[in-house]
Amino acid sequence: MAIELTPTPEAVLVEGAVGCGKTTRLVERAAALLEGGAAPSDLLVLAATPDAARMLAARLEAACGAAVEATCVREVALGLLATEGGRAFSDRAGRLVTPVEMGFIMEDMKTCGLKNRRLKEMLKFFYRSWTELVEDADGNADWLLAGEEADVHGLLKGILDFTGGILEPELSALAVRYLLADGEALAGAQRAHVLVDDYQMLSRASQHVANLLARDSIAVAADPAAVVEVFDSYPYGEGVGEFTQANADCERIVLTESHACGAAAHAASRLREDAAPGAPEITGVGDAPATDSFTARESADPAAEVAAVAEAVEAALGAGCAPEDVYVLTFHPAWMRQVLRALAARDIAAAAPVEGRLSVGDYRDLDRCAPARLLAALDLAADPANALAWRSWCGFGDYLANSAAFADMRAGAAAEGAGLVALLEEASAAAPAEGFPNTGIGRIVDAYRAGRELVASVQGLEGDGLLDALAAGLGLEGDGAARARALVGALTAPAPGEEGGTDAATLSRRARRALGGAAFGDTAGRVLVGAPEHLVGRSPAVLVLAGFVNGFFPSRDYFDATVMTPDKQKLARATDIRRLYAAAGKPTERLVASWFTSIDLVGAEQLKLEIGRVRLRRGERIATTSPSIYLKEIEPTEDQSA
Repeated sequence: MAIELTPTPEAVLVEGAVGCGKTTRLVERAAALLEGGAAPSDLLVLAATPDAARMLAARLEAACGAAVEATCVREVALGLLATEGGRAFSDRAGRLVTPVEMGFIMEDMKTCGLKNRRLKEMLKFFYRSWTELVEDADGNADWLLAGEEADVHGLLKGILDFTGGILEPELSALAVRYLLADGEALAGAQRAHVLVDDYQMLSRASQHVANLLARDSIAVAADPAAVVEVFDSYPYGEGVGEFTQANADCERIVLTESHACGAAAHAASRLREDAAPGAPEITGVGDAPATDSFTARESADPAAEVAAVAEAVEAALGAGCAPEDVYVLTFHPAWMRQVLRALAARDIAAAAPVEGRLSVGDYRDLDRCAPARLLAALDLAADPANALAWRSWCGFGDYLANSAAFADMRAGAAAEGAGLVALLEEASAAAPAEGFPNTGIGRIVDAYRAGRELVASVQGLEGDGLLDALAAGLGLEGDGAARARALVGALTAPAPGEEGGTDAATLSRRARRALGGAAFGDTAGRVLVGAPEHLVGRSPAVLVLAGFVNGFFPSRDYFDATVMTPDKQKLARATDIRRLYAAAGKPTERLVASWFTSIDLVGAEQLKLEIGRVRLRRGERIATTSPSIYLKEIEPTEDQSA
């Protein structure tokens, strides 16, 4: 780790367990700073996810009576690297690679000849190393072994330079190096006071960005037991210790009194002992037994279990809970869909995150990848010089995404000092009208020419008219066209409270933001249904753990010794405990756990559930299932009281 944390004149660490009011302390500090004479523009508040940032912004405005900027480090880093100085420093275009585009980069990476498993493991090593700032301020890569490792790393950097894309794990690291190299950019980006929530959920590089942005003071809220990956890759729990070491006079505030219900506080206390041995105990639960605020719902089969979840939600609403204060936590996308259908059948409005990381189809098949093609076309309409979008556009429909031809183009770019778009224009101009049939460069030229024609045909269009014209230009028809339009429409919808136009650039920016991570849309008057990571920043009155069975949580691989060695199983358990701890300790009124005990064998295999045994019932093979092994960690016993 070549780069050390930058100290700040005044530093405050608010440390405590889940549900103990760390975020409230940050809001109170922001209010105190404003009362002390600071202007709202002097403050910058950073959260772990975009959803958490939006909720924090609303709390700040309510408490402070003024709008204070609340965002996440990713947005700050992207903004820095998208400036003229940032683009010159990074030699990139200031665009984050989306999961769709990553598929094409991976095809280009496979030209190195490594087996797929070995390549993926090596990439994980690079990514983690980037987030932990192993490169020095000049970007020296002497941490790599000469030979294969250095060659593959060089290939990856070459592909990113060629396309202008930035991978999420390197984003904050590039921003750190840029700020350290350019004093003027650093001075322009700094705020007098920076406040950071869920500091332990940020990568080391993101933590460094936050500290660099603070000129006079920084206050961070952290829980070392809740080191959970929710938005940043490779969250860095050790950063809490580095923060106190770098800031020798750091004021440390330890919160131990839980504001959650008895069941949640007891669950958090037990899980925290496992996740962070020796951490301060959670206190101040109240006088009511924990069993009074816990509900266990066992159902015979999935249909009955989903109905029981809907009944639990209905009961919470009937008891006076606001819909947005009820959160149904699901551990599998299929269960999220099942719960949403069950709630809709009872006329209960619900909201789920707009999932950008969903499958957008196989790029080898033009019909199956219609959503991805539509997104690439939108990017090109927004910016015809977008090299990353052209790389994707020219790879659709080919089994290897034309990776060999693009490898030749990269070599040509290095020799000529030209960019991807310039090479495409040159190749198109040099090729005859009929192109070069049945060749890699021919397929690329044909795609480039078609893309140019499509972009020219939609100039000046906006909103639905633009998306409809792009879909028509792609030749999308029938159900496939409807699905693609619906998906892209959801990804390009404005965030709650967001204003702005409907031009191609705005729609493209929204889609790329949504592809970077799932986020809720409008939640007013709606029950929330999401995964554990979507709960960050929220403190629901009622939390329902739906589908709380082995196979969903933990995964089936956890029980298979041929897949998971004892060491890996230990690591998987530690990750699960932290995820459950960060969620189960939040509800303020009631914690509900729901599961089913049987399912048809085909369904069990499709969902990858852990099967106890199989029996025959009326000619159908039925698999028995069990509640999650972690139920005993959260279920209170009769003698538990505050």
